[in-house]
Amino acid sequence: MPAPAPVPGPGPAAGTRPALRLVGLKARILVNTMTRSTWVLVGTVLGAAYFLFLLGTVVVGLVVLGGQPAELVRTVLVLAGSALVAAWWLVPVLSSRADATLDPARLALFPLSTGQVQWGQALGALVGVPGVLTVVALLAATASWRSSPAALAAALLCLPLALALLVAGSRCVTALAVGLGRRRRVTEALSLAALLGLVLLGPVFSGLMSGLEQVWDRLPQWAGVLAWTPVGAVWAVPADAAAGRWADAGLRAGLTALTVAALVLAWRAVQQRALTSVVTERTAAGRAGSGAGLLDRVPERAWAAVAARCLVYWVRDPRYSGALVVVPAIAAVVWFSSAQTGAGFLFYALGPMFAALLAYQISGDVSFDNTAVSLHLLTGVRGRDDRAGRVLALLVIAVPLSAFGLLLPFALQGRWELLPGLAGTTLLALLGGAGLSSVMSARYTYPVAAPGQSPFKTPQGFTVLNVLVQFVALGLIVVLVLPAAVPVLVQVFTGEPAWGWAALAVGAVLGPLLCWGGIVLGGRWYDRRAPELLQEVAQFR
Repeated sequence: MPAPAPVPGPGPAAGTRPALRLVGLKARILVNTMTRSTWVLVGTVLGAAYFLFLLGTVVVGLVVLGGQPAELVRTVLVLAGSALVAAWWLVPVLSSRADATLDPARLALFPLSTGQVQWGQALGALVGVPGVLTVVALLAATASWRSSPAALAAALLCLPLALALLVAGSRCVTALAVGLGRRRRVTEALSLAALLGLVLLGPVFSGLMSGLEQVWDRLPQWAGVLAWTPVGAVWAVPADAAAGRWADAGLRAGLTALTVAALVLAWRAVQQRALTSVVTERTAAGRAGSGAGLLDRVPERAWAAVAARCLVYWVRDPRYSGALVVVPAIAAVVWFSSAQTGAGFLFYALGPMFAALLAYQISGDVSFDNTAVSLHLLTGVRGRDDRAGRVLALLVIAVPLSAFGLLLPFALQGRWELLPGLAGTTLLALLGGAGLSSVMSARYTYPVAAPGQSPFKTPQGFTVLNVLVQFVALGLIVVLVLPAAVPVLVQVFTGEPAWGWAALAVGAVLGPLLCWGGIVLGGRWYDRRAPELLQEVAQFR
């Protein structure tokens, strides 16, 4: 009787099979997301057309670059490659759009090793618009060295190393940011650092533009420095091969390989912790007799309870408080821009600007609530009370900030004759925007970071259509402000104060009407669509 055939052990193929399965799952989720509805498909097609145009421009530019001197090619590719590395590493964190499809916290219960999850995430990073665009751009970049066979061969050999640098750095930085984002103090420090960077962005950009000729002359020197850093070394290897500097090429390739290895090890350590530990959110136990906090201090009405709950969100939830951090940064940037360009009227628009941005913030209130919106459904809160409570909480926060933005330009620069008109514009922006947001949050939801998660983390499902809808909402708020803004502009050009008082009257009458109309209409839609809203937000993970 023949002996049974031996059962194959877990070889390399068995180890890579789960990773390829994860990549296939991500591709399927991507396709399902893009084709789940006609509007999502239309938004996807429009976004794809835009990105294809950008890609075509980049490819043509890189091909044309191949006919230029080697030193110019080296400078352009090192600078562009370093910028690409920075974009892959930082943009997902700063924009709160880090890919969470293959989040290790979701995969912790599956029989997957850390290496398999890493391979799945690494290969999955190339599935999607950024990954495909990057691969095509890197292939086009190799054509820039077509005049030198040695440089072309070096560029092709460095292509996988460059992709590894981009992907490993992106996943490592994102994993570290998500871990740090769970700590409140660290999150606040990061917010302050981002605020400082935003404030300094104007002066830095202005300084670069004023010395554009000197900056252009120093680009080769900057590229030479970046070529010996982890983010720029790999892009200079083909130039060294073209010039016959094989020692420098080997050193730069070795530096990049060591950087990738360090990033993978750090990424693995964070990944291991995420796969083997369960993160639990602890809440501090209230002291005896402390009661329910703010909820004990409001009238026993449904709208008051909703307002108190939303006020707690505005103070403690980083997804809301992030909007408050941006307010002083916007004031500093607008002041600096108006001082540099001489367009002082931009500084006077701070009040309406603050009001519009803060009013827009509650357009995603139901999405931010996530499954907590079931509390309103189970307790029978009417839609009108829900909308009114959220608007009241907004006004408690937004009125002082909008008043600060309104009065600051006059305190620094004068022209108090414009105050009535701008006060009416600010009032219309705040109340009209609150009414519009009350309708929008009852009619439309979009994926946001779930409660308790890091603000750097966003679930899958956020598409180009979501971005377009948000821009349309901001555009509608601007349109609502026009009845008061137009008389203010007329006053600026004619000097007639009557136009300013007319703008104040328009804001004082139209603002409350729009706000109340939005609360009533949004309340009706909320009552009609409450179960659907709960079903939609429950899918945002």
